[in-house]
Amino acid sequence: MVEWSITRQLAGAHHLSSLRTARLLALVYVASTDTLIACYKAKAHWNFWRPVTAIPLAGTDGNAATDPDPDWTPLRVTAPSPEYPSGHACFTTAVMTALGSFFGRDDLTFAAYSPASGTTRHYDSLRAATAELLEARVWAGVHYRFASEHGHRVGLAVTRDVLNHAFQRR
Repeated sequence: MVEWSITRQLAGAHHLSSLRTARLLALVYVASTDTLIACYKAKAHWNFWRPVTAIPLAGTDGNAATDPDPDWTPLRVTAPSPEYPSGHACFTTAVMTALGSFFGRDDLTFAAYSPASGTTRHYDSLRAATAELLEARVWAGVHYRFASEHGHRVGLAVTRDVLNHAFQRR
């Protein structure tokens, strides 16, 4: 995953010792895993349909204000899980929030390579990367904006809980 590459990249760029690298990886893994557990429990609870299904079948939703577009397709392959909240938003927010906490700042410079598009993006902050991901999920047609926004909130809340309870400095 791109986020794991970013974590390793930042550990190397900041010349972390083995012990500090282990702490960073533990923090990122625990925060992101706990976040995904909460996120997928919410997905199972709400079981909301994704744009790939909802847009072509909008005429069946009982809402006269929506019109179907049977030819519409997303720009990306859509995951076979419920739409809400965005799992990628949950996960990326958790990773970026954990990284920001570990390094004590947001203005970290790093690159992210996407095998799906064959492109590399360069960032000057964790927030910029997170914001771009949240928008990308909507523009790719795999999520509604509210799913990305709520996924972001889930990632923040769970990661803050992990930081406040599991990774206190001693």
